[in-house]
Amino acid sequence: ETLEDAIAAAERIGFPVALKTAAPGVQHKSDVGGVRLGVDGSPSLEAAYAELERGLGRQVTVSKMAPPGVEIALGIVRDPQFGPLVLVGAGGILVEVLRDRFLAMPPLDESRARAMVNRLEIRPLLDGVRGRPPADVEALTRAIVALSWLAHDLGEHLEALDANPITCGPDGCVAVDALVIPRAG
Repeated sequence: ETLEDAIAAAERIGFPVALKTAAPGVQHKSDVGGVRLGVDGSPSLEAAYAELERGLGRQVTVSKMAPPGVEIALGIVRDPQFGPLVLVGAGGILVEVLRDRFLAMPPLDESRARAMVNRLEIRPLLDGVRGRPPADVEALTRAIVALSWLAHDLGEHLEALDANPITCGPDGCVAVDALVIPRAG
């Protein structure tokens, strides 16, 4: 709620941090300019907070920066005929542009989850390119299986769940942002 709170949180977490709007009703923070990454000290945080406050209000979250990796989107979407489905695709801000994604009915075992990953056009990125280390594909596979059980167990109560991006690097996967939309009624 305040700059002082944000600085205290960043000092507890340790710089660099990510600063994001927490304004009510904002579902896709990057679409409204509500994300500042790699904030590396109090002066930078003050400037970033001032920008967010001017445009989106005082409420922010302060998070540890996620390690670099390949951006993947995981989610649960509702199909009118089949109910909740698990989504795996290329993630980040280009998720809608690339349209590199697959859907499956939950629950999934590791073999089916891995097959979804292997069908992605961005799959070669997970093996490491241009000097980047390979990502932990097994951690990604386990995350997909866990999400599929969430879809199986709670899917009737969800309209959608969007974990995007999930950064996948050599030391595992980290959800950078998530949005849960409960089912009405």
